Amino acid sequence: MLRCISVVLTAAFFAAGAFAQEKRLANAATAEEKQTSARASLRGVWKVTELLSRAPGEGWRAVTPNSSLYIFTEKHYSYVFATGAGPRRLFAGDPNKPTDAEKVGAYDSFVAASGTYVLSGSTLTLNAILHKNPNEMAGEPLTYTFEIDGNTLRMTIVNPPFSPGRERRTVLTRVE
Repeated sequence: MLRCISVVLTAAFFAAGAFAQEKRLANAATAEEKQTSARASLRGVWKVTELLSRAPGEGWRAVTPNSSLYIFTEKHYSYVFATGAGPRRLFAGDPNKPTDAEKVGAYDSFVAASGTYVLSGSTLTLNAILHKNPNEMAGEPLTYTFEIDGNTLRMTIVNPPFSPGRERRTVLTRVE
């Protein structure tokens, strides 16, 4: 009888362990499926449709978005967008020989970066490999909270290096 109880308890112990392991694997698979789903939802081409900025505790202030393109692949991203209001200024003379002032104006009229990204829950971290501003390649990665609702992507960053002490929200619409 004691041997029978011992066998039953041993079997129950192993069954409980196997069940717990199966549950851990199922939870890990579910988390991985969510990450895969988020990555699949993020993949594509997007354009900025709304740009908002605020200081802590203040209301959002809209900034007019300009021409832009964000591209996300399985592991990489690239973005470029024009700054300021209106179209970028054309060079007055020979476009292959702009003046120094025209070069500075052209440089100041856009932002561009490419690199890899990491998704973790609702956090999107951009690690620049190449950036218009070389200091952005040596600094900290940009970490956003993000959410995707159909064809709308919302990314919010707090205290970004390009706007210290502020919060910036970028709303993008899927192009393809």
